[in-house]
Formats: sequence, structure tokens, C-alpha cells
Amino acid sequence: MHRRRERSFWFPLLGLGFAVAGADKILGVRDYEALFERWGWSDSVMRLVGLGEFTGGVLVASRRHRWHGGMLLTATSGAVLTKELSRGDTGLATPRLALLLASVAALFA
Repeated sequence: MHRRRERSFWFPLLGLGFAVAGADKILGVRDYEALFERWGWSDSVMRLVGLGEFTGGVLVASRRHRWHGGMLLTATSGAVLTKELSRGDTGLATPRLALLLASVAALFA
């Protein structure tokens, strides 16, 4: 008997969330600019993080490219989480850790 593939909306939803957050950074939303400035990171780094999040989000939403997106988002989220922890921004680090874990889950989906 042929099993029907289960279609999940979780990874496309995760991808959409990352893509929107990445687009905000690429476009230079003021709150992100202030955050990255406080961390001592340049606008170029903010846009690079945004590009990683946007591209990773688009890839995670695709079943065919989910692994690649998971790798990109894991690397991007890991870098941001490291900075948040080093700055003592635990209010930001906790949700970022959840996003990092979701990115890792995309690797094994």
C-alpha cells in the first residue's frame, strides 16, 4: 500500500518567519539598526545576517531545499545567539535559542 506523504505547515511557517525578519534587517528597520549598533555590529553585518535569515527561511519552506536552509539558519542563528549571550541580552537569547533549535530540526526533517 502506498503511504501518502504528510504535508506539514510548520517548516513553511518557520521559513516565513525567518524570511520576514531577514527582510526587516535587509531593509534596515530602525529597531534592528539600534540593536546592531548597540552590539557594535555594522549595517553591513546586519544586512548579511538579514540575507542569511531571508535566504535560509525561503529554503526551509521548500521540502527539497530544507536541509540547506536549516544549515544556513543554524549558522546565522548561532552567530546572533552568541552575540546576545555575550552581551547579556537574555530576553533576546531565549527566543533565539528556540529558533536555533527549530533550525536544527529542519536539518533532520
